[in-house]
Amino acid sequence: MRRVLLIGTALLTVACVRATRDPVTGSVDVDVESPTQQGEQWRATLAGQGAGSGITGNATARVIAGTTTTTINVSGATAGARHPWHVHSGTCGSGGPIVGEPSAYQPLAIGDNGSGTSSAQIQVQLNEAQRYHVNVHASASDMATIVACGDLKDE
Repeated sequence: MRRVLLIGTALLTVACVRATRDPVTGSVDVDVESPTQQGEQWRATLAGQGAGSGITGNATARVIAGTTTTTINVSGATAGARHPWHVHSGTCGSGGPIVGEPSAYQPLAIGDNGSGTSSAQIQVQLNEAQRYHVNVHASASDMATIVACGDLKDE
């Protein structure tokens, strides 16, 4: 019985180890996750971008089994506005492509108090060896204007 328990523990431990290699630097990132609390947590503090943008907020991302769930909260926006938002590769300063399927991100619907919340679930696992950011666009017709942005940091 002890042997079976040891083998089961070893298999469970191996199943919770993940290694990734950064294609640019060649560095290897090894994650060992507890079987009772799997998943990586990421956080971003959003700051207004451009003249006159008073939008601030935060975003969290949790990665579990190849899926990333991201939640964004903003305040200081114009009541009634709808702001598209996405997780992107790179940083706020560098920009980068959208991570996951763009249609997975439901726009932020801003309430009467200037606040809004939205969540997205994408079938992509964020990689600690790469950088990501969350940005908020002015509107669906003005995607080029970023009104808030924050770099995601792995915790």
